[in-house]
Amino acid sequence: MKKIYLFSDDLLLTGRWVKLINHQTSIVENMKDLQTIKNSILIVNSSIFKEISIKFINDFIKNENQILLLDNTPNLISAKKFLSFGIRGYGNTLMTSSYLNSAIDAISNNYVWLIPQITTLLLKDMAEKNDIKMDEEKLFETLTKTENKIANLLKNGYSNTDISEELEISINTVKTHVKHIYEKLNVKDRFSFANLFSK
Repeated sequence: MKKIYLFSDDLLLTGRWVKLINHQTSIVENMKDLQTIKNSILIVNSSIFKEISIKFINDFIKNENQILLLDNTPNLISAKKFLSFGIRGYGNTLMTSSYLNSAIDAISNNYVWLIPQITTLLLKDMAEKNDIKMDEEKLFETLTKTENKIANLLKNGYSNTDISEELEISINTVKTHVKHIYEKLNVKDRFSFANLFSK
C-alpha cells in the first residue's frame, strides 16, 4: 500500500479523515512539504486544491503520486475538470468510511474512483454526447446473455445496486458479472468502460 498523505485547510475535516481511513496516514502542513512526496496517495479537499497550480499538480503526479480530491458539493463539471488534471479519485469531503477506503484501495491499484452519483452522471453524459455508436452487438459478442444485460445497464449509468434491483440478483453476483465483463472487454473500471461508447 502506498503511503497516504492528507492535505486540507480544515483541521476538523482532516481529523475526520484520519478516524475513517483504515490505513496509516500523515498530515501535510503546507504546500512546500508536498514537493518531497513520492509514490504516494494525497487526499486533498477541493477548496485548498483550487489554490494549487496545474504545473504543481503535473509535477506532483510525475513523482508517481496519485490524488484523491474530496469536494464539499461534488458535481459533474468539477469531476470532469479535475479528472482532466490527472486526479485518480473524486468524492465528497464527508463521504462514509466505506467509500473513502474503497477510493483509496481503487487508486492504490491504479484505478480511477468516482463517488457513485458522479459515475452515474458521467455515464449518462457520455451516452448523450455519443453521436457515433460502436457496434454494440460486435462489442458484446463475447458476453453471456446475463453479462450482455448488465453491460447495457452499466452503459446507461446504472449502479451495481440499481442492476441488482433491476435483475433481482445479489449485489455480489452483479460484481462478479461486472468483473467478467471488464475482463472480456479489456477495460479496468467504469470510466474506461464508458469510454468504449464515447467518440
